[in-house]
Amino acid sequence: MNKKRSALGLALLLGVAVGLSACNMPTESPDGSVLTYTDAHGNRVSYTAEELLGDYLDDGGSLSTEFDRVYEVLVRNYYNDPSQASVLEELQDRARADVITDKQTATSNASSNGTSFEEEFEIILNSHDCDNADDLYEYHLYQEEQSRFLDDFYATFGTGDSSINGTEVMRDGLIPLADGKSQPAFPESEEWGNGDDGYLKEEMPYHVRHILVKLGSATTGNFTQDVISETNDAAEATNLATVIFQLAGVNEQLATQSVRWSFGEIAQRLSDDDGSAANMGELATADGTGLVTRLSDYVPEFKLGIFAYESLYNEREKATEYGQENVYRITPGLTEFADTVDDVDSDQILADGTLVHDFFDELGIGQIPFGAALALWDNRDVETDDNGNRVNDNNAAFYPRNIIFNKYFNKHNVCVITPNAIELNATSPLASGDNDIATAAAAAAQTPASGSTVTGENYLGAHSDTFASLPGFSVDTSDILPGINGNLNDNVLTDQEGQVVLVVRASSDNYQGVHFIVINRSALSQYGLSKTTATDGTESYVANTSEDDTVPTLSEYYTTYTTSSSLYPKDDDGNPLTTYVNYNHPQAKDQTTRSGNLVGEIRGYNDNLTTFQFQSLVDGTATGAKIEFANKEVEADLQTYVQTSRQSSMDDDFNAWADAWLAYAELIQVQNQARAQGADTMTGGLISEACAVGFGTHDSDLWKENGACYYDAE
Repeated sequence: MNKKRSALGLALLLGVAVGLSACNMPTESPDGSVLTYTDAHGNRVSYTAEELLGDYLDDGGSLSTEFDRVYEVLVRNYYNDPSQASVLEELQDRARADVITDKQTATSNASSNGTSFEEEFEIILNSHDCDNADDLYEYHLYQEEQSRFLDDFYATFGTGDSSINGTEVMRDGLIPLADGKSQPAFPESEEWGNGDDGYLKEEMPYHVRHILVKLGSATTGNFTQDVISETNDAAEATNLATVIFQLAGVNEQLATQSVRWSFGEIAQRLSDDDGSAANMGELATADGTGLVTRLSDYVPEFKLGIFAYESLYNEREKATEYGQENVYRITPGLTEFADTVDDVDSDQILADGTLVHDFFDELGIGQIPFGAALALWDNRDVETDDNGNRVNDNNAAFYPRNIIFNKYFNKHNVCVITPNAIELNATSPLASGDNDIATAAAAAAQTPASGSTVTGENYLGAHSDTFASLPGFSVDTSDILPGINGNLNDNVLTDQEGQVVLVVRASSDNYQGVHFIVINRSALSQYGLSKTTATDGTESYVANTSEDDTVPTLSEYYTTYTTSSSLYPKDDDGNPLTTYVNYNHPQAKDQTTRSGNLVGEIRGYNDNLTTFQFQSLVDGTATGAKIEFANKEVEADLQTYVQTSRQSSMDDDFNAWADAWLAYAELIQVQNQARAQGADTMTGGLISEACAVGFGTHDSDLWKENGACYYDAE
């Protein structure tokens, strides 16, 4: 019998390239067994060390090889069980067909290459480490058995119970039991190592939408004097302001629109991300899901901005029991084995000695006054003074739009938009005295200028009743960001559906831009949100603390069924709930695609799925079959391999996670240091808003030599 090793395709399941030949299947032996396999019917089959491990024992092969060998035995025996007779027959037919295909390939290659069938068939045999057609058949049979075994696992989690959806077991990390209770699907154990809590908790998926305003003139790493364009081809200032106006439900004259656009409609019409714009703002990702997860590949401002907001700043999502239970999973700067938000990692530290966790916690949510959008619109194309002269050697950083952009929008930490006015609003064409947007409070709170210097630069603006009355600020957000600006009555900008609009400046190799983000479903929200309306008409969204038949639970939100299925989540009247699968996708074809993409994501998230299958088969928890190891050394080797594989994956994931937070913290720290440079005197760093206010006349000391607004190229 062939003693070669071969790659059995176990890389698909285990992530290793070394396997054992399927044609080297051990024969049964009742004596001197290493392990005894007892199936669900009580049938026992024993294997000796030589029969089980073959030449592995002779040359001291790797632990993965030993694991592969025993895994092969378990899968082979699974299909040798009498209950699987019809399935085995089907798989044998497929294996014979695979051999025929290989022979046809050899014939075709011989014709193309001017060689013989025997030469080409030998190449195929060697590629699978088999000696002849019989060996090749055994190789293909095991390939077919592996594939079907995985399919069976996904179908019923290996239980054979058709009422159990194996993929949804992986999603929730729980196996439902007949009594209505459940048991862990991937339990932790002393023998086998780390467990797994399932896709929803391990990956913390966020279903979000976004609008991207690209800034083709901006650059990476310029935190204080970057520039944006305003031309027919690149009206970046106009685009930025227009998106904010539309989100607030008004036009550029601040007139309330008769029909307020939804976030999706705004994305469709105004977003510069063509892929997501066509999908009403839903992300166009390589995996097709459009979901943001802990290890998904997005720029840190986008992904980690969302996680920082949810874990540190969003008080509503953290308030529920489910939120408190899971918020640590996305909190920055915690230890690898954290299970509360108090498990801060002292090794994740910035150069100045600040802990990464403390840095983000103390940073707080960034704020952008709505008045900055109005000022950006009013000054979008101002590039000369009142006499038509280019000033400061035509340094574009001094254009009012760029002063506004850098001060209020050029921030890589996640921000919200407040109903505040800024100093430039006092000179807006829309202002009409102290009773309108340029209120006395707004003007008085702004940057005071004295002589050639500016002191006490204000970055938050002051509350404006006019802005606060806009539709976009009508939803009560006081439970999400209480006391923002110290004003308990201030709301932040939300979309038409009441979702808080997050704003963040982002840079990548592919684009410069500003993201506007809303979260459709938070991974911290087990029972979703319900809309309430106060007697004064104020709307708010409250986190449910128990099931509401009109709102899907988190598991229901990520259902793997489509609306045509009887198993799709429905309300008490039998109406389909709005879930990830049908959100913005009423068509059956689209739902099938979304469900398929989600299923693929769930099935692929766990790099150590095979080790959990192995554990389940050995323990007999799924199939009723049990493995007994007479040779404790082999058993210990297998357990060591499983423990090591799981811990290695966990370490790799944690290190990538921790490194990403550290790099993002360093980015924000550099940004804040640049913005703080000369903050009182305006001798460097950001250019004062006072320079934008006086840009047209230049008749103050601020514009004279050595003044805060003076620039000399030499």
